[in-house]
Amino acid sequence: MGIFNNLFFRKKQSLSQEAKIETRRRNIRWENPANWFNFHKHTRSDFYRYVRDNIPLISASVWAWVRLCFTPQHYVITGTESEKKRAEVVLDRLGKRIFEGISRKDGVKSLLELFFLEIFTTGRFAGEIVQLASGRGIDYFHTIDSYEIIWEKKGRWIPYIERDGKKISLDDERFFYYGLGADLKNPAGVSPISAIPFVAEIEERMLEDMSLYSHNAGVPRLHIKITPPEPMKGESQANYAKRINSYFDETVEKFKYLDPDDNIFTWSDVEIDLVGGTGGVPFTWRLNREQVIEDVITGMRLFPWVVGRTHGTTKNWVQAQFNLLMQEVDSIQEEAKAFADWLRNTELQMQGIDAKSSNIFAPNQDPFILEKAKSNAIMFDTVDRKVKRGYISKDDGAKELGYHKVFKKD
Repeated sequence: MGIFNNLFFRKKQSLSQEAKIETRRRNIRWENPANWFNFHKHTRSDFYRYVRDNIPLISASVWAWVRLCFTPQHYVITGTESEKKRAEVVLDRLGKRIFEGISRKDGVKSLLELFFLEIFTTGRFAGEIVQLASGRGIDYFHTIDSYEIIWEKKGRWIPYIERDGKKISLDDERFFYYGLGADLKNPAGVSPISAIPFVAEIEERMLEDMSLYSHNAGVPRLHIKITPPEPMKGESQANYAKRINSYFDETVEKFKYLDPDDNIFTWSDVEIDLVGGTGGVPFTWRLNREQVIEDVITGMRLFPWVVGRTHGTTKNWVQAQFNLLMQEVDSIQEEAKAFADWLRNTELQMQGIDAKSSNIFAPNQDPFILEKAKSNAIMFDTVDRKVKRGYISKDDGAKELGYHKVFKKD
C-alpha cells in the first residue's frame, strides 16, 4: 500500500506543483500594477481609466456616481426681456460648438457628463476656453489631462503645463480646474480609485482562486484507492515494483476513459470514496468575498445597495444612507453648476450681453418621499396645536416649520 500511495502522489504532486508555478507566472501581473500597466506619473490617469473599464465593481461604482449626479437639467436666464432673448440665441449657438467631441445634445451638458466621469475616475477635471478668431466669444472648451498639470506654490498654488519644452502658466480667466478632495498639501485632488487598487487586486485574485477551487474541489469527486497485490514467491523487489506499477497504470487508464455506460472489472482491491463538495467552504468563500467587495464600495464612497448589493441592511439604515448620499451628490453638483455657469456667463460677457445664466439640476427621485410627507404632516399638526393652545406664538411656530415669519397679506 505504501509503495502505491507514494508513487501515485509523487506523480500528482509533481504535476500540481508545475501547474501552480505556471498559473502563478501567468497571473504575475496582479502582483503589482506596474507589472501589467506602464504605470508612472504621466500615465496615472490612463491607469485609473483602465481600472474603471476592466474591473466590473469599480466600473459599476463610477457609473452609479455619474448617473446620480448627472440628473436632468436646464438653465435660467435673468435680465431684461430684450437681453434675455439675445442671451437665449447666443447660448443656443454656444451649446452646438463648445464640446470638442461629437454630441447630439447641448454641448455644455456633454461637458458636465464628462466632468462627472473624470471626477469619479481620476479625481480631477481641467480645461481651458478657446476663443473665436474674432475674440468675441467662445469657440470650444479644450479639455486637458489633469495629470499633466504641474503645481507650484508661490504664495498660493499656481498651475503650469509643459508644451514644446516650455512651462506655461494656466492661471488666467480662460482656465478651469477642479480637484476632488484637494487639501493643503495636494491642490490637485485625489481619485476615489486611488484607495482601492490593492483591495481590487485581492478581489480579482479571490475570484480566480474561487474558480480554481470550484474546478478542482468544489464538486464531489471520486477518490480511488488500489491495494497492491501480494508479492509472488521468489519475486525480486524490482520485478514486484514493476508489476504493481504496471497494474496501477492499467487501472488508472481504465478509469480515465470510462464512459457512462461502461463497467470496470478488477479484483476486490479497489476502494472508492466520495470527497469534496462540502457546503461550508463555499459559504466561507462568499463571506470573504463580500467583505472585500464592501471594501471596494467603501473606497468609492458608496453603499452596497447603490451597485445592487444587499448585505442585510435595514430600511431605516438605508434611508439614512440615502440622505447622506444625496448630500454628497448635491455638493458635487454645486461644482458642476459653477462650471456650467462660468462657461455660459463668460460667453454672455464676451458677447456684451447684460444677462446672467444659472444651471439647475433636477433632484434625484426620493424613494422615501411618502414617509417624509407623513413626518412633515405630523410635525405641522404638532406645531399648529402648540400655537392654538397658546404655548408658542405664530412667529415661533413659523420658525419651527422653517419659515422666517408668519405670512401676512398686504
